[in-house]
Amino acid sequence: MKRSSILAVWALALVAGACSPQTFTMNLETRQPSLSGFDLGGKSLSVVYLEEAGKDTVFAKNLATGFAEALEKDYFGGRQAVGVYKMDKKPGADYASRDTLLNLVMDSGDDVIFLFDAPTFQEASLGEKNPSSLQSPDSARVVVAKVPYSLRMYAYDSMNKADTVRTFVGNSTLNQVIFGSEKMTEAQYRRHLWDNTVNTASQAADAGSRSAAKFKSVWKEEAFSFYYYDSTAWTDAAEAAYSFQWKKAVDKWMSLLNTKNYEKRAYAEYNLAAACFLMGDVELASQWLDQSDKDGKVYLSDSLRRKITAKLQR
Repeated sequence: MKRSSILAVWALALVAGACSPQTFTMNLETRQPSLSGFDLGGKSLSVVYLEEAGKDTVFAKNLATGFAEALEKDYFGGRQAVGVYKMDKKPGADYASRDTLLNLVMDSGDDVIFLFDAPTFQEASLGEKNPSSLQSPDSARVVVAKVPYSLRMYAYDSMNKADTVRTFVGNSTLNQVIFGSEKMTEAQYRRHLWDNTVNTASQAADAGSRSAAKFKSVWKEEAFSFYYYDSTAWTDAAEAAYSFQWKKAVDKWMSLLNTKNYEKRAYAEYNLAAACFLMGDVELASQWLDQSDKDGKVYLSDSLRRKITAKLQR
């Protein structure tokens, strides 16, 4: 959730002697499911990558790291919060199966698992041998090799009711810079294809970051309204909410529940439901709205209920 560029103007100036509840509305940008369809907000994430025996490991590791860092920047403010793990790839194992991903959920303790299969590299095409800027005779020539590759990733959200593994595929090209002597043959250049690990790591991290693009947040402006009465306790809670001090607002609305006035209690419980929804605790939001409806259904209940239901079904 973040503040919209346009906020509804409100004031706590009440009609003299009014005893009915008033409302104020905040236009907020709320996090929606990503373009991939995955709703990652408020969930814990892990990235796992497979390594094949005897194959390059630099690319796979940095691919997964670049992917994780892109998600951390988007969902966790850049804080290191996404675990990155490696697994040895075993012949015949089904890494796209639900059981495989579910086991990784159990092992990691996280809600969502992204599993990168080992990348598949195709035959490299070598460019022309050109003079290099290096002085060493062993690096007098430079060749740029283009290596097409394909990626396959399996994603599983254990919190999603669909309970399915989704597969994502992609193709790209790795540009490898190879230095050699005047006399080096094409076969010798190919043997040095993976020597430049810094170049490989950089491109892999960039590929991982690009792969994360479809999993990043999508933001949508939505209106959220809150109730208040002409009393200090209610207006203090409203001012805290309007200032995004949600914990303070929740504490104040909680203090208003100790009343025999069912109407006021219903309004406070509705406010608690809306605040919990905006803080990402949708289950608790649903429970507070249930209690509000029980004490006396308020006018805005149906609108909030639709938002909560849509969120719970993702």
